[in-house]
Amino acid sequence: MATKHIDFLVAGDPAAARATAVQALGERKFQVNWRDEWSAVAQRGSKTANVLLGAMAQYFEVGVRLMSASPGETVVRIERLTSGWRGGAVGAARTRRNMASLRTELESTFRAAGVLRGVTEG
Repeated sequence: MATKHIDFLVAGDPAAARATAVQALGERKFQVNWRDEWSAVAQRGSKTANVLLGAMAQYFEVGVRLMSASPGETVVRIERLTSGWRGGAVGAARTRRNMASLRTELESTFRAAGVLRGVTEG
């Protein structure tokens, strides 16, 4: 079963968690568009090119949600918003790999920042 979301439990307030998440996603060429203080959509690649060229043009979209946890902790949830099926089976497999790679990369970023408390998938 493909991962639908990944929760990163991090130390610190939501503003610090947000800044770290934005930096980490930006370094991976995601454009992050905040809907409000607590949720955003991060996109990488071209949706139009993906529709026209299928698996040859990559598009990946994730939701970002910040949630308060215990005092001094925040959950940063990354939700898979695209399935990749517009690119066929190859596109769907690439989306699954992208999600797994993003988990590893963000886990590493939060760990390097010294704020990671735990990671769960759903």
